Amino acid sequence: MARPLFNRSLSYTARLLGGTMLSAALLSGCTTLNGGEPSRPGLGAASDLPVHMTDPRDFVAAASYWGGVYEQDPQNAEAAAKYARGLRHLGSLQQALIVLQQAAAQHPNDANILAEYGKALTASGKPDQAAALLAKAGVLLPTDWTILSAEGVALDEMGEHSRAKQKYDAALQLAPEHPTVLTNLGLSYALSGELARAEETLRRAVANPAAGAHARQNLALVLGLQGDFEEAERLARADLPPSLAVGNISYLRNMLAQPALWQQMEALDAPIAGPSAP
Repeated sequence: MARPLFNRSLSYTARLLGGTMLSAALLSGCTTLNGGEPSRPGLGAASDLPVHMTDPRDFVAAASYWGGVYEQDPQNAEAAAKYARGLRHLGSLQQALIVLQQAAAQHPNDANILAEYGKALTASGKPDQAAALLAKAGVLLPTDWTILSAEGVALDEMGEHSRAKQKYDAALQLAPEHPTVLTNLGLSYALSGELARAEETLRRAVANPAAGAHARQNLALVLGLQGDFEEAERLARADLPPSLAVGNISYLRNMLAQPALWQQMEALDAPIAGPSAP
């Protein structure tokens, strides 16, 4: 019996289109770095923003304040963690990693330092290193749902989607129906090709009044991947200028219409040849 085309091909599509589509979707709300390069999350990117602190100006203020404290006292673990967190959310990953590397050497068993270091490593494309640090932080702070959620993101980046979902489920036990965790779980389903479950989970996130643009725009992406461009555009318009929302959905529609994309998907799902008969 031929294997279904569904799971691997949709996972491939989500990975191929997710980063590009979501980056464009959120570009209007991104902060520009010192070098002019915007910080742009992609499909499956970590989301650990507290619901009361999603304005980039909040992180500018936090980085400025805690940076001053850190300069006065580089041994201050709280200052190092919060300064690095502000830097990370502003896209200054290399600077954040420098701060955290030094802080982790000085405070090897500080859960907040380890957790922030893990999040920064995931954002820097080093999820394997991040997962180890986050696992250690989780042992030190077992009731912190943000660490479990961040560990799930790192595992998703490693392709360990089943293990990632276990972390999100554990986080939801501590923070029931939290939109950040639901958003990350929904993205995990999308990355493993389970778009119907991704949609259901992201709708739960969006239904929460505390949910922000990250949840809505990821739901728009998942709807678009399933061909529901009308609702995807409506959701995109909730946070973006109309021209950008229309452009994003048009881009996704055009990408999905390209024969080359489907040829690559079919190649992924082609049966693997077994050994030749003697």
